Amino acid sequence: MKKPGMKFKLALTLSTLILFATQGWSYQEIEVQNGGTIQGKAVLTGQMPGPRVFHLVLFPNIDMCAEVDSDENKENRILDDFKISPDGGLKDVLITLEHVEAGKPFVKEPIMIESENCKFTPDVSAVRQDESFKVDNLDAVMHNSQVYQKEQGKIIINIPIPAEEVSEGKVHFKKKYKIFQMICGMHEFMQTWGYRVQNPYYHQTKIDGNFKIDNIPPGDYVVKAWHYLMKIQSKKIHISENAVIDLKFEFDGNKVERPIYETIKSGRIKHGAKVYKEKVFGDK
Repeated sequence: MKKPGMKFKLALTLSTLILFATQGWSYQEIEVQNGGTIQGKAVLTGQMPGPRVFHLVLFPNIDMCAEVDSDENKENRILDDFKISPDGGLKDVLITLEHVEAGKPFVKEPIMIESENCKFTPDVSAVRQDESFKVDNLDAVMHNSQVYQKEQGKIIINIPIPAEEVSEGKVHFKKKYKIFQMICGMHEFMQTWGYRVQNPYYHQTKIDGNFKIDNIPPGDYVVKAWHYLMKIQSKKIHISENAVIDLKFEFDGNKVERPIYETIKSGRIKHGAKVYKEKVFGDK
């Protein structure tokens, strides 16, 4: 019987390395002993960014679309992207813990997006790689869902959403992309966002901006804070046994510029468009 040749040994070695590499990147559920906690607050400071304004006359189904988030004359859809508490707490910030290879069980609620009165709800969702999602269209008209893997990026899914039906899709992020953006191809102001999570250590802030993530295995990590119209923030931390770490993420409203839609030619968000600013609040 012949001994394995060099090519066979090399192939076996490469297969083994690939197997271990694949296993190393997958999240493992374990019983966490003496886990730590991170807690804190995400806040908006500086000037309150103005809302985005869409002229409804440029889109179909004006009467239905004017039912929510419209101005006094029912002529424009107003998107207030920054929702804050009286003390500046910022809503819909996703706090994530990076580089966690093993820890508590990874269980999350399935993504269900509702479409009603030409509005997607919720505004933000946490998304796992290859996770399926559903869109429940409560409107009596059809919508068209265009899904991007980053803001204004390449469309990766196009899902027709028939009237009063539930449609389903699945998101597969390419490379290291993390941002999920879904826009209706018929109604530009219908938008919902998501951020890729790779382990159960994440928290989406409510209107008070507070967050808490517990049962973290001791070790070194990176904490990230993401709001869909702001630059991602990162902090390096060390979790010792039973430790509690307080963190604060400040998002500067002065660094945000969102376009006002007085005319729409391309159907996409245009760089350098006018900025609508009315609301102002003091630094926190």
